[in-house]
Amino acid sequence: MEEKQVRDRLGSLSLPLWETLPDFGLYMDQLVTYVERCFAADEAFVLTPAMINNYVKAGLIDRPTGKKYARESLAQLLMACHLKQTSSVETMKKLLHPGSDTTTEKVYRAFAQAQGRIREALSALPADALSCALESAMCQTMCRLLLEKES
Repeated sequence: MEEKQVRDRLGSLSLPLWETLPDFGLYMDQLVTYVERCFAADEAFVLTPAMINNYVKAGLIDRPTGKKYARESLAQLLMACHLKQTSSVETMKKLLHPGSDTTTEKVYRAFAQAQGRIREALSALPADALSCALESAMCQTMCRLLLEKES
């Protein structure tokens, strides 16, 4: 794959604005379809109802009400899908549920803003796999140290 194609696909992996997320409950199949559309540019992306159920059981995303998932659950799931390749469920839970004084909307907005900033910074870097792997490892170490400091 050419560098331009890699950068174009990376550029298309952006979170929808909070305001555009459905503000009504979604059934499981609707939730899966919505999230899959958000990650359409990532050919390796996989999301199953079983994964969602496991995220609910782990406390990563909010439980549905009457089999319908709220906007907050959708936002939590979108963020988890971005983090799942590099973060454990426990790390994701700490990041997505930082405390009682922070709402899912605030976390989602900050997450989307950081994602845009990072995507922009990555577009200026050389696109080689070794540099990407090293940058990822360094960021994971920094994340772990920051989370340890907060504990």
